[in-house]
Amino acid sequence: MNQHKVAVVESAEEVATAVQTSIDLIGSLKLTDCNHVIIKPNVCNAKNPYGMVLTDFRVIEAVIDLVQKKTDMITVVESDNISGSADKRMSRSGLLRKLEEMGVSFLNLSHDEFVVHEVAGVKLRLPKTVLNADCFINIPKIKTCGHTLVTLSMKNLFGVPQRAKKNKLHSHLDEILPYLTKVIRHDLIVVDGIVAMEGNGPVIGTPKALGVIVAGLNPVSVDAVCARIMGFDPSEIKHIAKAYEMGLGEMRLDAIDIVGEDWKRFASKFERPYSLKATLRSIKSVRKVYF
Repeated sequence: MNQHKVAVVESAEEVATAVQTSIDLIGSLKLTDCNHVIIKPNVCNAKNPYGMVLTDFRVIEAVIDLVQKKTDMITVVESDNISGSADKRMSRSGLLRKLEEMGVSFLNLSHDEFVVHEVAGVKLRLPKTVLNADCFINIPKIKTCGHTLVTLSMKNLFGVPQRAKKNKLHSHLDEILPYLTKVIRHDLIVVDGIVAMEGNGPVIGTPKALGVIVAGLNPVSVDAVCARIMGFDPSEIKHIAKAYEMGLGEMRLDAIDIVGEDWKRFASKFERPYSLKATLRSIKSVRKVYF
């Protein structure tokens, strides 16, 4: 299977169909010898104003529906962060209830057994459930981020380590994210670009309707395509460039097999974090997230 094939599909109204199509385009869902599938969406906050903060539940549900045709052993994971415990975020967002309805379990990775890895002079407690996963599916959202410019599949891995105050690691993200990409397997990536976020992401930015689903197998290649859709050169995003230099994936679009829709149809210039315009536009989001 081509590890650097990336599918771009219009989400339209039938999100489940778009997810299915995107996966079919990269060679269908192959979960050989996968008894237990671990799924990591982006649930970085309890609130989801304008549908721009969390992975769209319809995308999560569509992926789970497809996986359940192959196995009932599915666990959705998140860890504690500065916004609170993963359990509270999952519950207050409504995702925990949806998972219960689907018969899918949730694991707070902060309570899991762990192995200590040292990266860039800092110690990371990495949960064994993710490191030893039979299969791992990453379901991020297209957003900007003040610390890394974009938050896509590689940045979504930052929700794996056991550390609530992850802000203390922000200065090392350009080393940590490629390392996590190296040690965490990927069997599927499905990116939610239905309503993206620009400006002061990853929580108080501004919604940007894209209407796109992006799928692939390699996080570097997927993130490179998404970055281009956002109007950014992947080479200026340090963690993507570093992962490319480490041989973890491809970031040159001419070396990536992009299938489905023409990605340029969805391309839009995203407002960068912390610009004056982004800051002024984020005021409305601050009210909805924190009050």
